[in-house]
Amino acid sequence: MATDEQNGTTPPPASAAEDLVTVDMLRELLGADDAQACLVLEGGRVRVAPGSEDQQSGMVVVSRAEVERRLGANPDPTALTEQAALLDSEVRLLGA
Repeated sequence: MATDEQNGTTPPPASAAEDLVTVDMLRELLGADDAQACLVLEGGRVRVAPGSEDQQSGMVVVSRAEVERRLGANPDPTALTEQAALLDSEVRLLGA
């Protein structure tokens, strides 16, 4: 590891890019009151949005129904983590 020549300390590692899709987002999506809620990519950010896929102005990443189909209504933490990582990768591959 490189050290800072002025004070002899090792600088902290560069932080990884922030996740676009997180476990918390998936939990929010699954807990949404709107059964048609979905994750939407808009302006370089992913958010939980109410309404159907047809009503969204951004690109729909995944619908609540699709997450429930893949993981069930109450998925375990490992499944949520894996799904968030998969969706994050998909969004990044699309150029977000």
